[in-house]
Amino acid sequence: MINILISSQSAARMAEIARFVTDCGSYTTTRVNGSPSALLERGDGLDVFDVLIIDAASLEHAQLPSVDALAHRYPRLTCILLLPEASPDALIAAMRAGFRDVLTGPLDSRSLGDALKRAAAQHDATTQHETHVVSFISCKGGAGTSLIAANVGYAISALHDKRVLLVDLSQQYGDAAFLVSDQTPPSTLPQMCAQIDRMDAAFLDASLVHVSPSFHVLAGAGDPLKANEIRDDQLEWILGLALPRYDVVLFDLGQSINPLSIMALDRSAEIHMVLQASMPFVRAARRLQEILVSLAYPADRIRVLINRHRRQDERSRSALEQVLGKRPSNLIPDDPDMAYETVNRGEPVLEMARNSPLARGLQTLAADIVNHSLGVVSTGQRDEPLLAKLFGRTGAARQAKVS
Repeated sequence: MINILISSQSAARMAEIARFVTDCGSYTTTRVNGSPSALLERGDGLDVFDVLIIDAASLEHAQLPSVDALAHRYPRLTCILLLPEASPDALIAAMRAGFRDVLTGPLDSRSLGDALKRAAAQHDATTQHETHVVSFISCKGGAGTSLIAANVGYAISALHDKRVLLVDLSQQYGDAAFLVSDQTPPSTLPQMCAQIDRMDAAFLDASLVHVSPSFHVLAGAGDPLKANEIRDDQLEWILGLALPRYDVVLFDLGQSINPLSIMALDRSAEIHMVLQASMPFVRAARRLQEILVSLAYPADRIRVLINRHRRQDERSRSALEQVLGKRPSNLIPDDPDMAYETVNRGEPVLEMARNSPLARGLQTLAADIVNHSLGVVSTGQRDEPLLAKLFGRTGAARQAKVS
């Protein structure tokens, strides 16, 4: 998938360009407010991008010397310039500075789509890196979402030889890193956002908790007030920089649906609703499902993940299937002693007791995620295609709180 960076000094204009890019095909976009000269100060942060779209009010605002420096520093970066108008001499100057395409006049999806197709053709499909993104979201408090996300991330890295990043976006606690490590996080997400202008690959790596060489955690705020200080444009830059460097990226979203969690959900190939097989959770899951559908997330992305499953829960599970119109994709067995030990010791379940019921359930979930990333159909629980019949898809406002 082509990774696109959009640069403009107008937030509204960037949002418009991003919508056009979405209309043109399956592309990953990251937006950064500023000028081309500011991009030069981002260190090696641009090395993960394939295409740079610069929106400028004039050729002078395009800062051709800076673009020329960017083109030489990142030779694989295809640069596209958007201008209101341009003379023949201006077009020649832009091409000499390193732009492959210059689009003038009102932006339209056809001309932009053609330019992106030309850019994609310059990148060998065999070298393009695909990152599989998965979100875990709680239906209500106490579902065990953080424990699952952290330990599944470790299992994917340890058992399937994948580079994995866990991003803790839970606004209430932000303690996912402490569930699999006794390390104090070098930095938290709000602290990283406060220094966003310094954020490059080296800064990012130094800010993460290295649980193992191939499993890293981006620590959450741990404080709702600090979490509210995170701007979506700051998170977008960090994700744009981080995601291409990993095979699998997991998001622990907690209970909230807000601009930050929506940014993660928009990038996710799988959305796991985590709940327990009891009626309070079933009611909360119904409401969360309605919200996700109203946000137009496809039914085949949404999974039902039951945690702390017991044999005597079959009645509640049956009610859940009727209410949600979906069978659980995975069941994590109830193993309270093991859960208690792993939480208190801050060690991955896989390292403490690989053959425990909890570890086996997490390993099955990890294998299903890896298989899905490879396009392999899981042989486990399958969702029934009833969700689209139960609820209509609308473009509802993207602000809600799941309690």
